[in-house]
Amino acid sequence: MKYSFVFDANKCVGCQACALACTIENGTEPGCNWRTVSTYNPQKHPNLPLFHISLACNHCHNAPCMKNCPALAYSRHSKTGAVLINPSACIGCTYCTWACPYDAPKLNPGSRIIEKCTLCTPRIENGNQPACVSLCPTGALG
Repeated sequence: MKYSFVFDANKCVGCQACALACTIENGTEPGCNWRTVSTYNPQKHPNLPLFHISLACNHCHNAPCMKNCPALAYSRHSKTGAVLINPSACIGCTYCTWACPYDAPKLNPGSRIIEKCTLCTPRIENGNQPACVSLCPTGALG
């Protein structure tokens, strides 16, 4: 079974709870957020809508990050379908960051190794939702 995120922009209020949940769950360092929330029309111009987009790795079927990794550090989880990176195989070349249309893989400036959303695979295996989904107060993420 392949899991994926469903995002409803009509429900998102831009509170960043999903990004915070991801950071706490995964212990990511500042500047290496695996989920980001972008706000459009932050100046709230009266004739333009205000909306937010919450993005993380989409765990693509034909993942460009996986295809473009010269170290073959990526794999797909057999049960969840999550695209995962093996940090011990990653050489930090950042080719995957160039290939990803969603800017999902992030270079950790401290370790010089790529990190990215894991779809909270351990949580899913234990019958829970990903952290970002479980903490979204409006149900914008599913």
